[in-house]
Amino acid sequence: MTIKTKWIKRERKKSINEENTRQLKQDLIDDFGLSQLAAELLINRGCSCLEDGRRFLEPSLQHLHNPFLFEDMEKAVARIIQAKENTEKICIYGDYDADGTIGTSILLKFMKDQGFDVTYFIPNRLITGYGLHIDPLQEIIDAGVTLLITVDNGISANEQVQYCNNRNCDVIVTDHHECHGILPEAYGIINPKVTGSAYPFKELCGAGVALKLVQALAEKLKVNIDLQDSIECVALATVADLVPLQDENRCLVALGLNYLNSCPQNPGIRALMEVSELKDLKAWHFGFVLGPKINAAGRLGEADRIVELLTDSDANRIMTLAAFLSDENRKRQELETEILEEALSTVESQEIFRDDILVVVGENWHPGVIGIVASRIQERHYKPVIVISVADGIGKASCRSVDGFNIFETLQSCEELFISYGGHEQAAGFSIKKENIDLMKAKISDYGRAVDIRQHLTRKVYYDAQINEAEVSWDAYHELARFEPCGLGNPGILFMMKNLTATSIGTMGRENNHLRLSLKSGLRGVGFGLGGFYTGQFAEQAKMAAEDYHGIMFVCRLDMNEFRGNKTLQLQIKDIKFNPIWQVDSAKKLVKTIVMEENPQQSVAALMNENSAGALELSVVMIRTVYAVLKKNQDGGVPIASGSAISPNVSPYHLLMSCEILREAGLLAYGIKNDRVFSKIIPANKKKDIQNTKLMIKLEKITSDK
Repeated sequence: MTIKTKWIKRERKKSINEENTRQLKQDLIDDFGLSQLAAELLINRGCSCLEDGRRFLEPSLQHLHNPFLFEDMEKAVARIIQAKENTEKICIYGDYDADGTIGTSILLKFMKDQGFDVTYFIPNRLITGYGLHIDPLQEIIDAGVTLLITVDNGISANEQVQYCNNRNCDVIVTDHHECHGILPEAYGIINPKVTGSAYPFKELCGAGVALKLVQALAEKLKVNIDLQDSIECVALATVADLVPLQDENRCLVALGLNYLNSCPQNPGIRALMEVSELKDLKAWHFGFVLGPKINAAGRLGEADRIVELLTDSDANRIMTLAAFLSDENRKRQELETEILEEALSTVESQEIFRDDILVVVGENWHPGVIGIVASRIQERHYKPVIVISVADGIGKASCRSVDGFNIFETLQSCEELFISYGGHEQAAGFSIKKENIDLMKAKISDYGRAVDIRQHLTRKVYYDAQINEAEVSWDAYHELARFEPCGLGNPGILFMMKNLTATSIGTMGRENNHLRLSLKSGLRGVGFGLGGFYTGQFAEQAKMAAEDYHGIMFVCRLDMNEFRGNKTLQLQIKDIKFNPIWQVDSAKKLVKTIVMEENPQQSVAALMNENSAGALELSVVMIRTVYAVLKKNQDGGVPIASGSAISPNVSPYHLLMSCEILREAGLLAYGIKNDRVFSKIIPANKKKDIQNTKLMIKLEKITSDK
């Protein structure tokens, strides 16, 4: 199934007047040695002054914000130090995902090094579930704990915090999730999203907030600590938790990558890199290689192993743990693959893919991986997806949505059917009795129609600038590397390239699902998962054309391919389209639309597939060239796809539109059979005015706004 895409140029994040923009651009070029293009891209990313540019291009420890800008930091730190002085027992209550386990590890390691009487608790995802729960809290307090510090949870645990208060156990909440309604009556709350917070950056992950607490404690305890170990951990958690790589987050990830690629300090992360066979670490490795190994432990109920990995000092034990996590991730991948194949089979066999919201139900699917399965199905079909695993009459679900469609509000439309539910705009989950699933499907389908969900089922592909083939170079590649680390909130630089001609196109990979192409300029491109572009209708049309493939356009990034020590520059294609004027079927539709509709501009724009209407221009010279070829081949006909053989710029569209204009001028009669134009020349007694035919006038109007 082909997913509809719309290409959108990223807009400038901050408004700067033209004079200031010119001056800032020149300052960035002079101070940092940037090209014109890179300076423009940096300004579009939100750079409004030289200091912004320095923070982006040369991040350092000096760019970290003061932890005491958190409103409750002073009192929280004082209470923690008091607990040390009074030899109180402290428990860190974390979460089972990468963010929560890493944040717990950072705080635990620091406090143990400083002589605190501290332990930790990570809830089991499959037994306890997310957040604070009374049963484990009771056991923790019964063990003598008088101070509880949460990491990556607690901001909505009003009842549980009150329980601790009633048992004479103070609670300090460190969290980064949204604050809804009345906050818990904790001793202190460290959360950048608390209403009115003076902390300048709101998007820290839970481990990032834990790091700020460590910074503050170190300052008050007057201990000179090396933050490298903690920053390496926070860098991993930041990317794995999908918080935006902006401001302090980007600074932490950049520093962490630099540490890990030069002289890594945390033995647990070093071991994970070793079992993953990673040497030159990139930000995406955190999200797609190391992060999944950590999250796999939490998904399968083994989250304690993460804390052990990141805080232990025994090299053999650490290596054993890293190998265990790698093995757990492999098990998770096998489980995910098995369930995904079953789910996709259900989508196809039951024709669920025809629905606007895909609801896939299975028996006894592992609840720890259905969220990943939902994401995979969403990527394939680009529709909201709900995956439900039913066991013992109860369905547990994970939901993933598309941009612009709020899946949480969708669930609210039938909340009376759920045992429990929660989430946000793009991801959510719920529990439901099996007998209510069909009614739930009907209600969310009605909701989708009511809010016109189909307007959101086109994937938006954003690009930063349009470039041509001559601008692709090693210098450009190396300069764009300065925009790393990239990820959510700071996506990699993407370019749109248009009007390209390929000398070869094909597929590669075991399943032939990846695209490969070579451009006439000599550049090569690869499109992972885009093999369908070639194996679909385009292939049949292309085979009928001349030796080159005209009218290609794509969104891509500059990439390096290394094979047997040989490095080559290539284009990694993110989305690809063709100019419809070069495809026989789409050219026919264009010509028919222009001929039949009185005001065809809107219809033509939709058919042009991101291409400018200027490509539809037709000159009298080109029409005369087509006329001469048709006249010469009246008996055998002319293949529509062979326009470029007539002239390099003559596409199937130009050939067919020339025929229509010649017919209107009374110079030609023609018909089409098996995609060949058979024509009959009509003798003219006097010169015909092609330029002023109705079709030429209509065409000039269409192409005037190009």
